[in-house]
Amino acid sequence: MADANPKPLPLDGGDPPNESNKTVSDSASAIAAGGSPPSKHPNESSDSNENEIEDTATSKPKNEEIKEVEIDNIDIMNEILEYRNRKGGCPGNNPDDFRRFCYPYIFLGIGNARGWIKKMKEIKNKFNRESAPTEEVDKNEFDLWKKIWGNE
Repeated sequence: MADANPKPLPLDGGDPPNESNKTVSDSASAIAAGGSPPSKHPNESSDSNENEIEDTATSKPKNEEIKEVEIDNIDIMNEILEYRNRKGGCPGNNPDDFRRFCYPYIFLGIGNARGWIKKMKEIKNKFNRESAPTEEVDKNEFDLWKKIWGNE
């Protein structure tokens, strides 16, 4: 037969109810009296700003560094030209193409996506149609530049 006065069961392994664990009716009466509802966390002040909480699972780091791309411009333009001949478009024009183009380099630790975007913009803006490079290296670079972006 069961005891007349059974032992109380613990509340999900937590602490027994006390003054800080008030019931819903206590909270409702506090709000009706012009106060704020009690905090769920005893050490949290009621003046905390909820806007300070940020979802870090879906947000990108705010100050992500641009990792410099340490490859010669001529090598990059040769790769772009080869990619253009294979796929029919410049990798910088389409985000999916760009990702396919620079992923092997990023995988090897050569820059990051923002570094590649910066490098490709620098290369594209280095010359214009009326440019007349004087050095031999610049002439080779300009010839490749014309093959890639000369018709745009």
